[in-house]
Amino acid sequence: MPNTLAHIGINGLITKSIFRKSDLLWIYAGCIIPDFPWIIRKVVETILPSVNGYELQAFVIVEATLFFSIILSLALAVLSKFPVRTFLILSLGSLLHLLLDPIQYKWANGVHLFAPFNWDLIHYGFFWPESFGTYLLTFIGIIFFIYNWKEVKNSKPDLIFSQKRIIVFLFLLLIYFSLPIYFMKNVEKTDNHFISTLKNYENRTGKYVEMDRKKVKFNETTNSFWIESFDHDLIELQNVENISSSKLSIQGKFVNNSLINVTNYHENWVLFRDGASYAGIAIILFAWLIQFRDKKN
Repeated sequence: MPNTLAHIGINGLITKSIFRKSDLLWIYAGCIIPDFPWIIRKVVETILPSVNGYELQAFVIVEATLFFSIILSLALAVLSKFPVRTFLILSLGSLLHLLLDPIQYKWANGVHLFAPFNWDLIHYGFFWPESFGTYLLTFIGIIFFIYNWKEVKNSKPDLIFSQKRIIVFLFLLLIYFSLPIYFMKNVEKTDNHFISTLKNYENRTGKYVEMDRKKVKFNETTNSFWIESFDHDLIELQNVENISSSKLSIQGKFVNNSLINVTNYHENWVLFRDGASYAGIAIILFAWLIQFRDKKN
């Protein structure tokens, strides 16, 4: 999936062309709504390292669907002075985000545009995250943010924190965080992200598997690289040599329950992908925070 800076540019240009008077603050918020579950996952993994990684992955996969992104969009729009317009902006932002994500190669990955009715992943990769296409999208996002900084700086938050609105907001938030539990079995049933394959330790042999952007470590005892699964389980890799990155995407087949014969792999550039996303999230938060500071003053 493209980094957050790339989403800022594409979401901003398209949304502004459709809703010319749309508030950039809400456009930026819409850029990260589908990524919010993945942010939650990282926080949970940091605070609770012993959490069941497969259950957590299934949960966030459900939350990252267009369906649940729209629920979160509705919850946030309730707090806006113009809820209908804000809901349309946030929902469009979520849709654009999920349409843009699959353009990159993301083995074992994809987006859900039609869940909960269909849990097949949509993926039509054209280039890797470490490629000119991604750099170009990132550059567009940076230029868009800088060019529109004056508009962001001069805008004011249109939030309304009335009792009724807060109650509706919290109710929708409760749905957003609780309803995914009901659909987690669908994710495992369709083997999204190869969760079912990886989770069934004793039945892996002979099964095809893909893993995306997973941590890899070199084991001097076995003289081989080992990849980390969702629950931090380490699996030995065959046919992977001389890599320099700490994260790897692979395709292959289980030789036995703890060894994968890798048929194809790609080294991921951790600093650029994660750094550009963290930078994008940071400037979005900054854009929102200065509004509250100005309002207070």
